[in-house]
Amino acid sequence: MPSQILSNYFQLNRRYSRAINLERDLVKDDSLEGYVLTERAVEALRRIVAGLINPQGNRAWTLTSVYGTGKSAFAHYLACICADAKNPSRKKALEIASETLGTENPEYIDWLDNIPKQGLFRAVATAHREPVSNTIILALQKGVDTFWSTSRRGKIDVIKKN
Repeated sequence: MPSQILSNYFQLNRRYSRAINLERDLVKDDSLEGYVLTERAVEALRRIVAGLINPQGNRAWTLTSVYGTGKSAFAHYLACICADAKNPSRKKALEIASETLGTENPEYIDWLDNIPKQGLFRAVATAHREPVSNTIILALQKGVDTFWSTSRRGKIDVIKKN
Protein backbone atom coordinates (compact mmCIF):
# COMPACT_ATOMS: atom_id res chain seq x y z
CA MET A 1 0.00 0.00 0.00
CA PRO A 2 1.56 3.34 -1.05
CA SER A 3 2.04 5.87 1.76
CA GLN A 4 -0.24 8.88 1.64
CA ILE A 5 0.63 12.38 2.77
CA LEU A 6 -1.72 13.72 5.41
CA SER A 7 -1.65 17.19 3.83
CA ASN A 8 -3.45 15.70 0.81
CA TYR A 9 -6.50 15.19 3.01
CA PHE A 10 -6.44 18.11 5.45
CA GLN A 11 -5.81 21.78 5.12
CA LEU A 12 -5.08 24.02 8.10
CA ASN A 13 -6.66 27.45 7.96
CA ARG A 14 -3.90 30.06 8.26
CA ARG A 15 -5.80 31.73 11.09
CA TYR A 16 -5.11 28.81 13.40
CA SER A 17 -1.46 28.35 12.58
CA ARG A 18 -0.32 31.10 14.96
CA ALA A 19 -1.55 32.85 18.07
CA ILE A 20 -3.26 36.22 18.00
CA ASN A 21 -1.09 39.18 18.91
CA LEU A 22 -3.45 42.05 19.69
CA GLU A 23 -1.00 44.85 18.92
CA ARG A 24 0.41 43.31 15.74
CA ASP A 25 -2.89 42.10 14.32
CA LEU A 26 -4.91 45.26 15.01
CA VAL A 27 -3.64 46.85 11.79
CA LYS A 28 -3.75 43.74 9.59
CA ASP A 29 -6.78 43.66 7.31
CA ASP A 30 -6.73 39.87 6.95
CA SER A 31 -6.37 39.14 10.66
CA LEU A 32 -10.05 38.16 11.09
CA GLU A 33 -9.97 35.53 8.33
CA GLY A 34 -11.43 32.34 9.70
CA TYR A 35 -12.75 33.85 12.93
CA VAL A 36 -15.83 31.99 14.20
CA LEU A 37 -18.35 34.02 16.16
CA THR A 38 -19.48 31.54 18.82
CA GLU A 39 -22.53 31.70 21.08
CA ARG A 40 -20.29 32.76 23.96
CA ALA A 41 -18.77 35.54 21.87
CA VAL A 42 -22.25 36.74 20.86
CA GLU A 43 -23.32 36.76 24.52
CA ALA A 44 -20.22 38.73 25.51
CA LEU A 45 -20.81 41.24 22.71
CA ARG A 46 -24.45 41.55 23.77
CA ARG A 47 -23.33 42.54 27.27
CA ILE A 48 -20.65 44.92 26.05
CA VAL A 49 -22.96 46.75 23.63
CA ALA A 50 -25.63 46.96 26.35
CA GLY A 51 -23.01 48.67 28.51
CA LEU A 52 -22.31 51.15 25.73
CA ILE A 53 -26.00 51.98 25.31
CA ASN A 54 -26.97 52.22 28.98
CA PRO A 55 -25.06 54.91 30.92
CA GLN A 56 -25.72 52.91 34.10
CA GLY A 57 -24.58 49.62 32.51
CA ASN A 58 -21.36 47.71 33.12
CA ARG A 59 -18.27 49.30 31.61
CA ALA A 60 -15.69 46.71 32.63
CA TRP A 61 -15.57 43.00 31.85
CA THR A 62 -13.27 40.12 32.56
CA LEU A 63 -12.62 37.27 30.16
CA THR A 64 -11.38 34.15 31.88
CA SER A 65 -10.83 30.66 30.60
CA VAL A 66 -8.11 28.11 30.08
CA TYR A 67 -5.22 28.58 27.66
CA GLY A 68 -6.10 28.36 23.97
CA THR A 69 -9.85 28.91 24.18
CA GLY A 70 -9.96 32.11 22.09
CA LYS A 71 -9.86 34.97 24.59
CA SER A 72 -7.33 36.95 22.55
CA ALA A 73 -9.15 36.15 19.30
CA PHE A 74 -12.37 37.49 20.82
CA ALA A 75 -10.60 40.61 22.14
CA HIS A 76 -9.21 41.14 18.64
CA TYR A 77 -12.67 40.70 17.09
CA LEU A 78 -14.09 43.19 19.59
CA ALA A 79 -11.34 45.71 18.79
CA CYS A 80 -12.09 45.33 15.08
CA ILE A 81 -15.85 45.74 15.43
CA CYS A 82 -15.17 48.94 17.42
CA ALA A 83 -13.00 50.47 14.67
CA ASP A 84 -14.02 53.31 12.38
CA ALA A 85 -16.80 52.33 9.96
CA LYS A 86 -14.42 52.81 7.00
CA ASN A 87 -11.84 50.44 8.48
CA PRO A 88 -11.63 47.14 6.53
CA SER A 89 -11.34 45.21 9.81
CA ARG A 90 -14.67 46.58 11.05
CA LYS A 91 -16.29 45.71 7.73
CA LYS A 92 -14.93 42.16 8.02
CA ALA A 93 -16.09 41.88 11.67
CA LEU A 94 -19.61 42.97 10.70
CA GLU A 95 -19.57 40.58 7.74
CA ILE A 96 -18.75 37.71 10.12
CA ALA A 97 -21.59 38.83 12.42
CA SER A 98 -24.08 39.04 9.55
CA GLU A 99 -23.09 35.57 8.29
CA THR A 100 -23.42 34.11 11.79
CA LEU A 101 -26.55 35.92 12.97
CA GLY A 102 -28.24 37.15 9.81
CA THR A 103 -28.85 40.77 8.90
CA GLU A 104 -32.34 40.75 10.45
CA ASN A 105 -31.08 39.57 13.84
CA PRO A 106 -31.81 42.14 16.60
CA GLU A 107 -28.28 41.85 18.02
CA TYR A 108 -26.68 42.50 14.65
CA ILE A 109 -28.94 45.51 14.13
CA ASP A 110 -28.14 46.68 17.68
CA TRP A 111 -24.42 46.58 16.92
CA LEU A 112 -24.89 48.52 13.69
CA ASP A 113 -27.00 51.14 15.45
CA ASN A 114 -25.01 51.55 18.64
CA ILE A 115 -21.33 51.29 17.77
CA PRO A 116 -20.53 54.83 16.57
CA LYS A 117 -19.55 55.29 12.92
CA GLN A 118 -16.33 56.98 14.00
CA GLY A 119 -15.65 53.90 16.12
CA LEU A 120 -14.42 53.84 19.67
CA PHE A 121 -11.04 54.88 20.96
CA ARG A 122 -9.01 51.66 20.97
CA ALA A 123 -5.97 51.42 23.23
CA VAL A 124 -4.55 47.92 22.93
CA ALA A 125 -1.88 47.00 25.44
CA THR A 126 0.12 43.80 25.75
CA ALA A 127 2.34 43.20 28.76
CA HIS A 128 6.06 43.75 28.25
CA ARG A 129 9.06 43.74 30.54
CA GLU A 130 8.65 47.38 31.44
CA PRO A 131 6.68 49.40 33.98
CA VAL A 132 2.95 48.99 33.37
CA SER A 133 2.60 52.78 33.18
CA ASN A 134 4.87 52.81 30.09
CA THR A 135 2.81 50.06 28.45
CA ILE A 136 -0.44 51.96 29.05
CA ILE A 137 0.96 55.29 27.85
CA LEU A 138 2.26 53.71 24.63
CA ALA A 139 -1.13 52.04 24.04
CA LEU A 140 -2.90 55.37 24.56
CA GLN A 141 -0.52 57.12 22.16
CA LYS A 142 -1.11 54.48 19.46
CA GLY A 143 -4.85 54.86 20.08
CA VAL A 144 -4.58 58.63 19.57
CA ASP A 145 -2.61 58.10 16.36
CA THR A 146 -5.28 55.82 14.88
CA PHE A 147 -8.44 57.48 16.25
CA TRP A 148 -7.94 61.17 15.55
CA SER A 149 -7.06 62.97 12.35
CA THR A 150 -3.58 64.41 11.94
CA SER A 151 -4.78 67.95 12.71
CA ARG A 152 -6.49 66.90 15.95
CA ARG A 153 -3.64 64.58 16.92
CA GLY A 154 -1.29 67.51 17.37
CA LYS A 155 -3.56 68.91 20.10
CA ILE A 156 -3.55 65.68 22.13
CA ASP A 157 -0.28 64.99 23.88
CA VAL A 158 -0.41 61.68 25.72
CA ILE A 159 3.33 61.72 26.41
CA LYS A 160 4.55 64.97 27.89
CA LYS A 161 7.94 65.87 26.52
CA ASN A 162 10.21 68.03 28.67
